[in-house]
Amino acid sequence: MTSSIVVRRTEKDDLQAIIDMIQELADFERMSEGPQLKVKDLLRDGGFDSPQNPIFHSFVAEEVTTSPRDHSMTRQAVGYAICFFSYSTWQGKSLFLEDIYVRPQFRRQKAGRKLFQEVVRFARSTNCSRLDLHVLEWNTTARDFYSKLGGVDLTVTEKWNLVRFNENVMENILKN
Repeated sequence: MTSSIVVRRTEKDDLQAIIDMIQELADFERMSEGPQLKVKDLLRDGGFDSPQNPIFHSFVAEEVTTSPRDHSMTRQAVGYAICFFSYSTWQGKSLFLEDIYVRPQFRRQKAGRKLFQEVVRFARSTNCSRLDLHVLEWNTTARDFYSKLGGVDLTVTEKWNLVRFNENVMENILKN
């Protein structure tokens, strides 16, 4: 048997595996109660039911195993990346990488690097001037990974802070 890691665009049949991996990522990030999405949300927002203007784009890393004996092939989702377009008033069209996740047992097989390269390829093919992402401060493995690839930590270099207004706060703002 031979196996390899292949990265491709997400298909409709991958969405349950992505939901499962979103939960795995949340567990890893110590935010197990965070994910609220269902497959139907990914179907709608990713343009899988209607390909006009999807809100996000996604990629799946999968382990493909083939058996030379009977020529059978199996596929197993081992990681995913979700990204969306944003806009910089300084540089124009940008891509934001919301999530990139690889199941722990596949992290030494370069699945993360292959996923990241596919996101970068997508960014360049869609004329994005830059790629942005967030990474948790305590996740030194991820921070080191991005740094080795040439990523710049804007928290350190430019003192940018991330600010968020959740749904309840937005509703309160509109009431006043």
